[in-house]
This record gives sequence, structure tokens and C-alpha cells, in this order.
Amino acid sequence: MQDLLLASLLVLASANTQAAPAHTQRIPQFTNDQVAVWETIVYPSSRQILKMHRHDYDRIVVAFDEGKIKIVNNKGQTHTLTLKKNKAYFLQKDKPGELHTDENISAHPVKVMVVELKHEPNDSTSKKPKNHS
Repeated sequence: MQDLLLASLLVLASANTQAAPAHTQRIPQFTNDQVAVWETIVYPSSRQILKMHRHDYDRIVVAFDEGKIKIVNNKGQTHTLTLKKNKAYFLQKDKPGELHTDENISAHPVKVMVVELKHEPNDSTSKKPKNHS
């Protein structure tokens, strides 16, 4: 019986070491002419940083986990975004010519849903509610 249990544990341990390593990723959810939505999972490691990128549009970020994200722009400026679980945040588009990286400095993965708004609030493509008085 002990031999069977030991063999089972060895098989499980072997299977775990061969599993694909978790990595920081963006998972597209939905896109149309007004929004782009994606899920992002950022793992806690300096080797798991979201590569240099930019946001051309304002966006809403909904945090599914608490955590801290260190943001470093291409000019070396750093700030930290502190996320609370189940809270939404409004983030403005990046300044012209500015890029940034995102690094999870928490001790656990951080998952967020990003809703990027593909037009400016005063853009003529935005539909204004009609007054029905």
C-alpha cells in the first residue's frame, strides 16, 4: 500500500514539474468600433513585466485582485498603481510619445479587466442621449 501511495505521489510531482509555467498575458475578450476589452494577468516577477507599450485611448480597469503595479515610462519616471479587489479605475490615455511597462510588485498574480474607450468624450462619433421632453 505504501509503495502504491509513493508511486502516485511521484507521478503527481512529475506532472506538476512538466506543467506550462504561468506567464503574464493579455487575453482579448471583445472589440468593436467603440471599445476594446481584454483581461490581463500580471505575475509577480521582474521577468514577468508587461513589455513597453502605450495606450492611445482612455480606459477603465476593473481589478479582480488586490495588488500593486509598478509603472515605468520610457523617460524613467515611476509610479505605483494600488488596486483594490472588485474596484474600477479610470486611467487616461498616455501622453504623446510616452510608453510604459507594468510590473506586479505584489506577492501574487494580479488579474484585471481593461475596457479601452476608442473615442474621445467630445468625439463626434459618440452618441448623445436625445431629449424626450
